[in-house]
Amino acid sequence: MPGYVTAIGTFLLAAFIIYLSYICSKYLGKGLAKSSRSRYMRLVDQLIVGQNRTLAIVQVGEQYLLLGIAQEQIQTLAEYTEEDLIPIADMDSEPVMDFSQILSKLGKKKDDNDGHKE
Repeated sequence: MPGYVTAIGTFLLAAFIIYLSYICSKYLGKGLAKSSRSRYMRLVDQLIVGQNRTLAIVQVGEQYLLLGIAQEQIQTLAEYTEEDLIPIADMDSEPVMDFSQILSKLGKKKDDNDGHKE
């Protein structure tokens, strides 16, 4: 009987630790989001072009700056106005998969591969 009590106690302790981790990460995330807000600038878009290399469009007032960001430096590549920015792809038309869809898709692939190995 004491083995069952220990197992239940361990399970409850693990569940409590996971719950506390969730609560802490939730509040830390909100705090970081508040501290990263700016009244005069915002990140409009970014594109990763290589390891530790990113292109970013930052709005500063009514001006848009194309920045090249590398590991050790940030460089202004071009300046634009809002009229110069033309959306390339309609973000709403791209299907967004949620986590359950991704898992079911991976499960189907695994099932297909298992069927071919027999």
